[in-house]
Amino acid sequence: MKKFYRRDSTVIYPPVKAKEIARATKNLKTEDYFLIVSRLVGAKGIELAAEVAKTAKVKIKIVGEPAGLRWLGGKLEQLKNPYLEFLGRVSDKQLYQLYGRCRAFLALAEDEDFGIAPVEAQAAGRPVIAFRGGGFLESVVEGKTGCFIDDLKPKTLAKTLKEFKTENYSSQNCRQQALNFDESVFKQKLKEFLRKHA
Repeated sequence: MKKFYRRDSTVIYPPVKAKEIARATKNLKTEDYFLIVSRLVGAKGIELAAEVAKTAKVKIKIVGEPAGLRWLGGKLEQLKNPYLEFLGRVSDKQLYQLYGRCRAFLALAEDEDFGIAPVEAQAAGRPVIAFRGGGFLESVVEGKTGCFIDDLKPKTLAKTLKEFKTENYSSQNCRQQALNFDESVFKQKLKEFLRKHA
Protein backbone atom coordinates (compact mmCIF):
# COMPACT_ATOMS: atom_id res chain seq x y z
CA MET A 1 0.00 0.00 0.00
CA LYS A 2 2.78 2.40 0.95
CA LYS A 3 4.95 1.53 -2.02
CA PHE A 4 2.37 1.59 -4.81
CA TYR A 5 -0.40 3.85 -3.48
CA ARG A 6 1.59 5.99 -1.02
CA ARG A 7 -1.04 5.46 1.63
CA ASP A 8 -0.93 4.20 5.17
CA SER A 9 -2.92 1.07 5.91
CA THR A 10 -4.28 -0.89 8.84
CA VAL A 11 -3.77 -4.64 8.72
CA ILE A 12 -6.60 -6.75 10.12
CA TYR A 13 -5.72 -10.42 9.84
CA PRO A 14 -8.41 -12.88 8.70
CA PRO A 15 -10.23 -14.77 11.48
CA VAL A 16 -9.02 -18.18 12.63
CA LYS A 17 -10.97 -20.50 14.95
CA ALA A 18 -7.97 -20.68 17.27
CA LYS A 19 -9.88 -21.20 20.53
CA GLU A 20 -12.09 -23.88 18.99
CA ILE A 21 -9.11 -25.75 17.55
CA ALA A 22 -7.21 -25.52 20.84
CA ARG A 23 -10.17 -27.06 22.71
CA ALA A 24 -10.56 -29.84 20.14
CA THR A 25 -6.90 -30.85 20.18
CA LYS A 26 -6.08 -30.86 23.88
CA ASN A 27 -3.89 -33.75 25.06
CA LEU A 28 -3.41 -35.39 21.64
CA LYS A 29 -0.28 -37.50 21.24
CA THR A 30 2.21 -36.72 18.49
CA GLU A 31 2.48 -39.23 15.65
CA ASP A 32 5.30 -39.65 13.15
CA TYR A 33 4.24 -37.49 10.19
CA PHE A 34 4.43 -33.95 8.88
CA LEU A 35 1.28 -32.26 7.57
CA ILE A 36 0.38 -30.00 4.65
CA VAL A 37 -3.08 -28.47 4.24
CA SER A 38 -3.46 -26.82 0.85
CA ARG A 39 -5.28 -26.66 -2.42
CA LEU A 40 -3.37 -28.91 -4.81
CA VAL A 41 -2.12 -26.23 -7.17
CA GLY A 42 1.26 -24.93 -8.30
CA ALA A 43 3.53 -22.87 -6.03
CA LYS A 44 2.30 -24.58 -2.85
CA GLY A 45 5.29 -26.90 -2.47
CA ILE A 46 3.37 -30.12 -3.12
CA GLU A 47 5.87 -31.52 -5.62
CA LEU A 48 8.77 -30.58 -3.34
CA ALA A 49 7.12 -32.37 -0.41
CA ALA A 50 6.51 -35.47 -2.54
CA GLU A 51 10.14 -35.62 -3.64
CA VAL A 52 11.50 -35.12 -0.13
CA ALA A 53 9.11 -37.67 1.40
CA LYS A 54 10.44 -40.27 -1.02
CA THR A 55 14.15 -39.47 -0.89
CA ALA A 56 14.43 -38.67 2.83
CA LYS A 57 11.94 -41.38 3.83
CA VAL A 58 9.84 -39.10 6.03
CA LYS A 59 6.06 -39.41 6.28
CA ILE A 60 4.05 -36.48 4.93
CA LYS A 61 0.25 -36.28 4.86
CA ILE A 62 -1.46 -33.82 2.53
CA VAL A 63 -5.02 -32.58 3.03
CA GLY A 64 -6.64 -30.86 0.06
CA GLU A 65 -8.05 -31.26 -3.42
CA PRO A 66 -6.96 -30.13 -6.87
CA ALA A 67 -8.40 -26.67 -7.64
CA GLY A 68 -8.85 -24.28 -10.53
CA LEU A 69 -7.50 -25.80 -13.73
CA ARG A 70 -6.52 -28.91 -11.78
CA TRP A 71 -2.89 -28.14 -12.54
CA LEU A 72 -1.67 -30.89 -10.28
CA GLY A 73 -4.56 -33.29 -10.76
CA GLY A 74 -2.91 -35.35 -13.47
CA LYS A 75 0.34 -35.54 -11.54
CA LEU A 76 -1.01 -36.99 -8.32
CA GLU A 77 -0.49 -40.58 -9.40
CA GLN A 78 3.10 -39.81 -10.40
CA LEU A 79 3.81 -38.15 -7.06
CA LYS A 80 2.50 -40.96 -4.88
CA ASN A 81 5.03 -42.97 -2.88
CA PRO A 82 5.00 -45.07 0.33
CA TYR A 83 5.90 -42.04 2.48
CA LEU A 84 3.32 -39.63 1.04
CA GLU A 85 -0.41 -39.81 1.74
CA PHE A 86 -3.04 -37.72 -0.05
CA LEU A 87 -6.12 -37.47 2.16
CA GLY A 88 -8.27 -35.24 -0.05
CA ARG A 89 -11.03 -33.24 1.61
CA VAL A 90 -11.66 -33.99 5.30
CA SER A 91 -14.14 -32.73 7.90
CA ASP A 92 -13.14 -29.99 10.36
CA LYS A 93 -13.11 -32.58 13.14
CA GLN A 94 -10.71 -34.83 11.18
CA LEU A 95 -8.57 -31.84 10.21
CA TYR A 96 -8.17 -30.73 13.82
CA GLN A 97 -7.07 -34.26 14.76
CA LEU A 98 -4.51 -34.27 11.94
CA TYR A 99 -3.16 -30.90 13.07
CA GLY A 100 -2.96 -31.99 16.69
CA ARG A 101 -1.08 -35.24 16.02
CA CYS A 102 1.50 -34.14 13.42
CA ARG A 103 5.15 -33.58 14.28
CA ALA A 104 5.01 -30.20 12.54
CA PHE A 105 3.08 -28.36 9.86
CA LEU A 106 4.80 -27.61 6.53
CA ALA A 107 4.17 -24.23 4.89
CA LEU A 108 6.08 -24.37 1.60
CA ALA A 109 4.36 -21.74 -0.57
CA GLU A 110 6.79 -19.17 -1.92
CA ASP A 111 4.53 -16.09 -2.05
CA GLU A 112 1.73 -16.76 0.43
CA ASP A 113 -0.05 -13.55 1.39
CA PHE A 114 -1.01 -14.78 4.87
CA GLY A 115 -1.77 -18.48 5.28
CA ILE A 116 -4.51 -19.52 7.71
CA ALA A 117 -3.48 -23.20 7.89
CA PRO A 118 -0.15 -22.54 9.70
CA VAL A 119 -2.05 -20.53 12.32
CA GLU A 120 -4.58 -23.36 12.71
CA ALA A 121 -1.68 -25.79 13.23
CA GLN A 122 -0.26 -23.55 15.95
CA ALA A 123 -3.71 -23.38 17.55
CA ALA A 124 -3.50 -27.18 17.78
CA GLY A 125 -0.18 -26.79 19.60
CA ARG A 126 1.98 -27.82 16.65
CA PRO A 127 5.10 -26.01 15.42
CA VAL A 128 5.47 -24.86 11.80
CA ILE A 129 8.31 -25.34 9.32
CA ALA A 130 7.86 -22.52 6.81
CA PHE A 131 9.56 -20.90 3.86
CA ARG A 132 11.05 -17.61 5.01
CA GLY A 133 8.75 -15.23 3.14
CA GLY A 134 5.27 -13.80 2.76
CA GLY A 135 2.73 -13.97 5.55
CA PHE A 136 4.54 -16.80 7.32
CA LEU A 137 6.92 -14.18 8.70
CA GLU A 138 3.96 -12.56 10.46
CA SER A 139 2.40 -15.68 11.96
CA VAL A 140 5.36 -17.91 12.91
CA VAL A 141 7.80 -16.90 15.66
CA GLU A 142 11.21 -18.32 14.81
CA GLY A 143 12.63 -20.57 17.51
CA LYS A 144 9.41 -20.34 19.53
CA THR A 145 6.53 -21.62 17.38
CA GLY A 146 8.51 -22.95 14.44
CA CYS A 147 11.49 -22.53 12.15
CA PHE A 148 12.15 -21.15 8.67
CA ILE A 149 13.94 -22.52 5.64
CA ASP A 150 15.66 -20.02 3.36
CA ASP A 151 15.17 -21.83 0.06
CA LEU A 152 12.89 -24.46 -1.42
CA LYS A 153 15.54 -26.94 -2.50
CA PRO A 154 14.89 -30.62 -1.76
CA LYS A 155 18.22 -30.92 0.03
CA THR A 156 17.36 -28.04 2.40
CA LEU A 157 13.92 -29.36 3.28
CA ALA A 158 15.14 -32.95 3.67
CA LYS A 159 17.86 -31.88 6.10
CA THR A 160 15.39 -29.77 8.10
CA LEU A 161 12.84 -32.59 8.39
CA LYS A 162 15.48 -35.16 9.34
CA GLU A 163 16.88 -32.94 12.09
CA PHE A 164 13.57 -31.47 13.33
CA LYS A 165 12.71 -32.08 16.98
CA THR A 166 9.08 -31.38 17.89
CA GLU A 167 9.93 -31.46 21.59
CA ASN A 168 11.99 -28.27 21.18
CA TYR A 169 8.76 -26.32 20.74
CA SER A 170 6.19 -25.66 23.44
CA SER A 171 2.57 -26.45 22.56
CA GLN A 172 1.56 -23.63 24.88
CA ASN A 173 3.68 -21.11 22.97
CA CYS A 174 2.16 -22.26 19.69
CA ARG A 175 -1.39 -21.97 20.99
CA GLN A 176 -0.69 -18.56 22.54
CA GLN A 177 0.65 -17.23 19.23
CA ALA A 178 -2.42 -18.52 17.37
CA LEU A 179 -4.74 -16.65 19.74
CA ASN A 180 -3.42 -13.38 18.25
CA PHE A 181 -5.36 -14.34 15.12
CA ASP A 182 -8.50 -15.74 16.75
CA GLU A 183 -11.88 -14.72 15.29
CA SER A 184 -12.60 -12.74 18.48
CA VAL A 185 -9.54 -10.55 17.77
CA PHE A 186 -10.70 -10.08 14.18
CA LYS A 187 -14.14 -8.88 15.35
CA GLN A 188 -12.65 -6.52 17.93
CA LYS A 189 -10.16 -4.97 15.50
CA LEU A 190 -12.78 -4.58 12.78
CA LYS A 191 -15.17 -2.85 15.20
CA GLU A 192 -12.38 -0.51 16.36
CA PHE A 193 -11.49 0.33 12.77
CA LEU A 194 -15.11 1.04 11.82
CA ARG A 195 -15.66 3.17 14.93
CA LYS A 196 -12.58 5.20 14.10
CA HIS A 197 -13.23 5.68 10.38
CA ALA A 198 -17.00 5.35 9.80
